[in-house]
Amino acid sequence: MQINYLKLYACLTLSGLTIWLVDQVWTMYQLKLISDATTKAFSQASQPKKIQIPLEQPSYKKPLTRKEREKEIEDARVCDFFIKEYRQNPTEENRLNMRKFCPIKSSN
Repeated sequence: MQINYLKLYACLTLSGLTIWLVDQVWTMYQLKLISDATTKAFSQASQPKKIQIPLEQPSYKKPLTRKEREKEIEDARVCDFFIKEYRQNPTEENRLNMRKFCPIKSSN
């Protein structure tokens, strides 16, 4: 059996080049992954932190008792009465009574 050294040389050279090329491609892929991760980390670190403000504060009011509900209903009736009185007869006395029994509720 004769060995063809030219074919052996070509085969070993091509296999060595193939292994070297695969190694280079794998190294480039790893470097790209590292570069992308670093770029993402730097961009997140350089962006200012956003302050999140809740649009509406939740109201945690305790439930009213029966007496408190009845008092609110009665106050609303008295207020409605004085509003009607002021609309029928807009005098200073009716305006003062309306302001006294119909307090302006703040939104805070």
